[in-house]
Amino acid sequence: MMRVLSACTLTAWLLCACDVATVAQVSSNVAQNQCTGDSECPGGSCVDGQCESHQGTFQTLLFEVTPPSGTSASADLQFLTTVTNMPTAGGDWDLPLDAVSQVVGDVKPDPPRTCKPTFGDVGNMLATSGNTSLPGTISLTPSQTELGVFSQSAVAQATLPDMKNFSFAMNVPPGEYDIYYQPPPERQSNEDCIVSPQLRRKQMIYPGAPELLALGVPASSSFVLTVKWPPGDGGLDGWTVDMIDPVSGRVISNPAQLALPPSGDPKQYLATVHYLPVVGDTSDQTAQELLRLSPPAFLPDGVTVPTMPTILLSRSALGLFDANSGTLSDFTALPAKVTIHGQVTALHTPKPVAATVTLVATKITGIYAGVLASFVRTVTVGADGQFDLDVLPGSYRVTAVPTAQLDAEATGSADSKLAAVSTDWTIADSPPDQSGKVIELSTALPISGEVFDASGATPVVTALVQAVASTTSTNVDVLHQALGEAVIVPRAATARVESDGAFALIADPGTFDVSVRPLAESGFSWLVVPGVAVSTTGAGASLMSRALPLPVVYRGTVTLPGAAGAPNTAVPGALIRAFVYTSAGQYTSEPAKADAVVQVAETRADTSGAFKLLIPATLNGAVH
Repeated sequence: MMRVLSACTLTAWLLCACDVATVAQVSSNVAQNQCTGDSECPGGSCVDGQCESHQGTFQTLLFEVTPPSGTSASADLQFLTTVTNMPTAGGDWDLPLDAVSQVVGDVKPDPPRTCKPTFGDVGNMLATSGNTSLPGTISLTPSQTELGVFSQSAVAQATLPDMKNFSFAMNVPPGEYDIYYQPPPERQSNEDCIVSPQLRRKQMIYPGAPELLALGVPASSSFVLTVKWPPGDGGLDGWTVDMIDPVSGRVISNPAQLALPPSGDPKQYLATVHYLPVVGDTSDQTAQELLRLSPPAFLPDGVTVPTMPTILLSRSALGLFDANSGTLSDFTALPAKVTIHGQVTALHTPKPVAATVTLVATKITGIYAGVLASFVRTVTVGADGQFDLDVLPGSYRVTAVPTAQLDAEATGSADSKLAAVSTDWTIADSPPDQSGKVIELSTALPISGEVFDASGATPVVTALVQAVASTTSTNVDVLHQALGEAVIVPRAATARVESDGAFALIADPGTFDVSVRPLAESGFSWLVVPGVAVSTTGAGASLMSRALPLPVVYRGTVTLPGAAGAPNTAVPGALIRAFVYTSAGQYTSEPAKADAVVQVAETRADTSGAFKLLIPATLNGAVH
């Protein structure tokens, strides 16, 4: 059934959720989940005048809860909790959060050293005082990455509040964290007393009383890298080497500059990398640290360096005969750059288009096949569509993303209807100046369909339709992150369901999780369709005509433990998001088997901490 919300009520809600332009575009007729009997609720019951599901599907849900800004210890923290025993019939169900952990501590050499680390001015202060603590940055990042859900890190600086001891403090939700310490970026002048970054994986932070986190940093290990350089032409002058943890992508060493050996032999370089092995669970690492050779950003005179690649090597492969040293002999020359002149245009027209163009080398000419080399270039193209870029000869994956945001409305500019495009280029090593590189952008692809209530009779008017790039299609592993490769996330516009139930939005080619999100006050749950492929061969994607799944209704209160054994306290205004675990686009109750999580509901607690959460009974909805 349908009733009409007053214009005042609708406008007030839309002003909180959208911009003014959107308000003007939305009809004042908002579909409502209303019923007078069970016959109007196929597969469910009429409860207090609304259709509800008898039984839901999701026993396991991931909840992201964010208390609002304020002065409390929990303000703006992100609580992630997986519930594996959800009552699938709904009803009264509270959402208790663990007590916030206040983490305080310091960083000290362990065991103590007779030498004094130095870090510029900070180091001078250390050297002239009895202070044994260390300055730097400490970050705590949740160890368990929730398959695409943003994991909020807590970051603090070790400062001198009492002018005696460097210390830090932060509030975090309890849980398992990767703890990362970075010394100050200033060059350490005491080469005999190096302090290296340290990564501690899967360290438990418990709820409750303040937790003392005393980080002990041992003496650094060292790895000596020799790079054979047959040309003897100084081609690697100014290059630096560092070591990367292959699991997290964190840098675990100080940067070391390649230098000629004491003999002055110009045909080889040496660099000593000071590093700390990862502490904690390293069962999936097994000495597979990565060594990264990076070209300098500038020459000593401030001139930008010639175009050069980044080289990545496995420490275990280099240290076959000596775990503390290794030799790179297969990187013997730098390829000569070429300059390309290109243009971004709309397909079938000469009209230039402003865009961001990214080139990622898949193969670099002249680099030995056994050496992993990376070269990435990104350029912002203006309204004339023209760009000039110095690159290395080889094979490239080229992506162009229009500057104009996607907009399905007729009032949008022509550029706002264009899709991002990816194509392959081969760039020859001659001539040194190459023109005629054109990237043609085609029209964005439609995602369309119709959405009705569970009866299939009432259009879900004004419901917001969103398409979010599926995380399974945008993941970039640590190796490619270390190589500097960019993540290109397919874009999509938004739409609203019209009075006849139809909707249409436009998107880049890619794979999307599509959700239809009715107005919260309507009483409907979301319709979520994961893994929708939008392809040029399929001319977009059609969701056909679907019915919203009936909601499973949960009512409860978000709470935090009270102080010193007091009763739990409510968390007013907390934002609650619910996700389901999926594998190949289908729900799974076992998080360990999931390859993604997909959001299925969202609500906000009221001023007393009470909430009403509408979870869809199923994914995908019924096609009719």
